[in-house]
This record gives sequence, structure tokens and C-alpha cells, in this order.
Amino acid sequence: MSVRKAIAEKLMWETLRRWKKTSPDMDRIEFLKTVPFFNELSNWQLKKVADIVFERTYESGEMIFEQGQPGAAIFLIMEGEVSVEIVKDRVVTNLARLEKGAFFGEMALLDEAPRSASARSLETTKTLALYRNDLSRLIHTDPLTACHIYCALARIVGDRLRSTNELVQTGEFIEKVSA
Repeated sequence: MSVRKAIAEKLMWETLRRWKKTSPDMDRIEFLKTVPFFNELSNWQLKKVADIVFERTYESGEMIFEQGQPGAAIFLIMEGEVSVEIVKDRVVTNLARLEKGAFFGEMALLDEAPRSASARSLETTKTLALYRNDLSRLIHTDPLTACHIYCALARIVGDRLRSTNELVQTGEFIEKVSA
């Protein structure tokens, strides 16, 4: 790490220590440290990400997004539980049940294609959303941070594609329910 970066990080952490331990920014930074997308980021880079994500709470049963809608953001679950599901011919297939620390909708960071599945909160759920436009702006203001996020995204999308291929080959899905 360069001397300049070390000094910048030290100054940032001195400022952060002055905040109350329960401040929303500290909570976001601590949470972001636990998410695989951000595990290679330094503390000052995490602060930049914390500044551009949006927090929202969804009530139980509320749709976060629906299959076919344009994708614009990845969602990170801070609290609660989410069901990712697809509907075809009035049959709902639950692809995943996700809890605190999980993320979904990551393909929206790559393109503007419609959502391939729906996401619904199963209980009161607090999320952070990172929008594609904000990540694109980060490319211009902090290319190294954006590069780390995109590299993590590539690894994760590759892992999920392999897992999906295995599910399709074996025909194993979590649950099917008539709509």
C-alpha cells in the first residue's frame, strides 16, 4: 500500500472512530465487509461503496422486484429473508431462500436485460441496493474499487452459472407451488 493510501486510510478511520458506534455508515461498512463482492476492498473503499448504496426495508410478502422488470441494481440482505422465484404457467418455482449476508439480482450490474426471476421478502427485510448507474460512475471516480467489484461479480456469476447448470442437469429445484 502506498504511503498516500495509508495516510488516507488512517485519516478516514480516525474520522470514523469519532462517529457513534451505531451510526448508519459504520453499520453499512461493517456489513459490507461480510459480503463476498467487497471482501478485497480496503476500509476507505468500503466507505465509498457505503456512500453510494441505498437502504430500504420491505415488509413481509412485499415484492422487491418482479420477473420481466428491467434490472437496475443488486440487492444485499442486511436483515430478513427473501425468496427468489420464477413463475411459468401459473406454477411458482422457488429457486432460493436467502438470508442476512446474501445478495441477489447481480446480473443487473452487467446489463439492462429484464429480470429472469422475482424476489419477494418472506419477513420484514432490510436491504442495501447498489445501482448499475452508481457503479458505472464509480468507474470514473475510483476505477480500482470498481474493478475489484466487477472481478468479484465475474467470479460469483461464474459460480452461480455452474451451480445452475448442475441443477438443470439433475432436475433438482427447491420447491414448486401452484400459483
